[in-house]
Amino acid sequence: MLTLQREPFRFAGTNLYWLGLDENVRGTDHPTYFRIDDALKAARIMNASVVRSHTLGTSLGCAPCIQPGPGEFNNDAFAPIDYTIARARAYGLRLIVPLTDQWGYYHGGYPTTAKWLGLKDPEDFYTDPRAKAAYKEYSRQVLNHRNPYTGLRYKDDPTVMSWELGNELNGMTRDWVDEMGAYLGKLAPRQLISVGRQQGVDTAALTSPEVDIVDVHYYPSSVLTMAAATARVTGRGKVYLAGEHGSDSLTAADALALADDPNVTGVLSWYLFGHADDHGYVRHDDGFTLHYPGDTAAMRTDVLANAALAKMIGGQRRLPALPVTPPLKRTGRHDLDRLHHGHRLTRLTCRAQQP
Repeated sequence: MLTLQREPFRFAGTNLYWLGLDENVRGTDHPTYFRIDDALKAARIMNASVVRSHTLGTSLGCAPCIQPGPGEFNNDAFAPIDYTIARARAYGLRLIVPLTDQWGYYHGGYPTTAKWLGLKDPEDFYTDPRAKAAYKEYSRQVLNHRNPYTGLRYKDDPTVMSWELGNELNGMTRDWVDEMGAYLGKLAPRQLISVGRQQGVDTAALTSPEVDIVDVHYYPSSVLTMAAATARVTGRGKVYLAGEHGSDSLTAADALALADDPNVTGVLSWYLFGHADDHGYVRHDDGFTLHYPGDTAAMRTDVLANAALAKMIGGQRRLPALPVTPPLKRTGRHDLDRLHHGHRLTRLTCRAQQP
């Protein structure tokens, strides 16, 4: 489990995949600060304490991307990411940030890197030395970026709860997970490392000593399937996260069952959108979109179920308006008691209990 100031830290929240780079703006571009702030505020109102966002870290292969092309880095692309991290900090939200993606969506992913390198099979990304070097260099550029709002490098900001090796990485090898997990763990020892695949528990993630959080996705939501995965993950001393679940299939009874299972550390819905820049809400109609408080009776029911889960799983705690966000600590790494006023968030495992 995770602990914060020696108390269990459990959470629910949502995915806001577009915060760093948006596809809902008649093309691909950076979202406005209004939309970023409005969506984070809506997540907070729905009792979220954690938000997962692909494009805060995964941004390759387009002009406004962090990495437009091989060896190129675009400093302007960090502007919406800087703002998001600063505003998340102000709202008391922590962030989970994937650094690549299984899929060749508008924000790119490892297929983009594989194409740049001329790899015949995109999954050679996991074994090709050039691809591994490219992933490390990209990650280094992102994690070492200094946020002008906070004065912190991303790797030092406790608002970033976890760096996820990538979104839904179905073909990972144990060697790749070990190598990249160790690399990121050394680069950012104050933050956690997460990883997962599209469906089911990934064996490489489960067995690697470099991974703190195992991320599993569900479409539709399934409490029974989640319970089985939770037992498998926590049985190996890892933290369990349902990093995506279909927001339209969570019932009030499901929320209660998940909140009652102490081994379920985190549950994040897919996904929330806020208001558009001109009028109304952002529309992204794939059947999973949530708007707060809801456009229809069915959506309002879904919003209430997800908000109730976030409140119950967090112990119905009252979140402060402008909290100081302490860091998360990788168990068995460096002692951070002297930092951040002694506040830390730690992973406890059956093998490494801490007082």
